[in-house]
Amino acid sequence: MAFGAFIVPKKEELPRDWDIIVIGGGPGGLTAAIYLARYGFRVLVIEKETPGGKVNINPIIENYPGFKEITGEELAKIFHEHAVHAGAKLLFPEEVVKLELKGDWKKVYTASGKEFSARALIIATGSVDKTLGVPGEIEFYGKGVSYCAVCDGPLYKGKKVVVVGGGDTAAISTIYLSRIVREIVLVHRRDKMRAEKALADRVLSLPNVTFKWSSVVTEILGDNKVKAVKVKNLKTGEEEVIDTDAVFIFIGVKPQSDLAKAAGVEVDDNGFIKVDYWQRTNCYGVYAVGDVTGEPMQIAKAVGDGVKAATDINDRLFGGAYGDYPGKWHVEPCPTSD
Repeated sequence: MAFGAFIVPKKEELPRDWDIIVIGGGPGGLTAAIYLARYGFRVLVIEKETPGGKVNINPIIENYPGFKEITGEELAKIFHEHAVHAGAKLLFPEEVVKLELKGDWKKVYTASGKEFSARALIIATGSVDKTLGVPGEIEFYGKGVSYCAVCDGPLYKGKKVVVVGGGDTAAISTIYLSRIVREIVLVHRRDKMRAEKALADRVLSLPNVTFKWSSVVTEILGDNKVKAVKVKNLKTGEEEVIDTDAVFIFIGVKPQSDLAKAAGVEVDDNGFIKVDYWQRTNCYGVYAVGDVTGEPMQIAKAVGDGVKAATDINDRLFGGAYGDYPGKWHVEPCPTSD
């Protein structure tokens, strides 16, 4: 059965018990799976949608080492094939709906009624970009609508773009884009930027950036790609159409951590899972990697997270480097929300 560019594995009776289960098949999760499978562990990756996660929808990637230029779908396929070749099992599309993290065996329940357990768990559920929710945003995603300046900025060299947002990410992205594009129109719903002062001052000093304060984008216009945006001034009610080649939206991200939080995993004020250097959470035997742990939201960072988590699981949790390792980084059992 085909699922995008991927072949869904033939139905098979998967074992209930595993050494490690990875929830999420993005770059961080698949990297951990590759390392752990090569260590000789029985590894199951459960992915809600398509292996590679959000990587799939990047039209072009130019900043991942080893590839001067590659599409997101191509890179995701390489990650997937590598994990399978290493010996990891992938189950997709399959959604995890509940976790039980107390005790030595972590239990995982899926929407289709499957139940699995493992000695260790890696949460790699990623994040979703907050959207404007306006007409044209979904239709033109990857065709001029972007949520990543580093990923897509170079595609618009010498062109005009619109940036939406006024926080730190919007400011940093605007500074980056200003070195690439010809002109930037920054649209922000407030009358000044809410980014830290140093960043805001730099953005305000950029010669190729103009501002639409107290304004919001109400529609993204185009045919087969973005051509313009409709902008409304919140104070006057006036609307105008601004021609543009792209719209970069930076109004925040939402980590997909609700599942973990409900099972007792600690998150910060923004919902990102708290981890230490080795990607350990507050729950013994439970790790988190990639975007669900916070900035920077980059493929290379997620890959590095996966390497660290896999290394620690092998070396310390299973005693790979230290023999029978008795230590635990938390003496208290994982709490639950009930």
